Amino acid sequence: MRSENLRSARSARLVAASVVLVVASFGLAACTSARNVLGSHESPCFRVLAVARAAVNDTGRFAGVRYLSPRDLTVALRAMKVGPHAKFAVPTVLTSERSAVCVVEYRGNYSTGGVALGWPPNRHGDPLAIVVVRVRDVRVLVTFVLRKAPLRFSRFLPSLG
Repeated sequence: MRSENLRSARSARLVAASVVLVVASFGLAACTSARNVLGSHESPCFRVLAVARAAVNDTGRFAGVRYLSPRDLTVALRAMKVGPHAKFAVPTVLTSERSAVCVVEYRGNYSTGGVALGWPPNRHGDPLAIVVVRVRDVRVLVTFVLRKAPLRFSRFLPSLG
């Protein structure tokens, strides 16, 4: 009789431990994403970082990245103040683009002649290079050389420079 009580008590503990384990595993599974990504909205931009770095000739310091539509970037650029009545001139390559882009920011000292596909023409000595890369085929569309960023950038990587 005593051995039956020990066996049933041991079985009850085993069942209770199993239930706790199953509930804990479901709880942990609920906290994870159903997708196989890093969780950051900018994660598709990992593919473009090497191309963006090459566009600034491996100079400067990585400052951030954004994943967005060309339209959203165009709106942000046109909202920049370049003079009392002047709007920032956005290149046609960006306004005609329909695919998502990654916009990668570097801090340093840049001129439009020292970066790939520099814009606007004839800019010298500005602290930012903003490389726009089409995600679909990992191709640089334009590199903006600016004094101030037109939007905020996410920084999900340690400094690469």
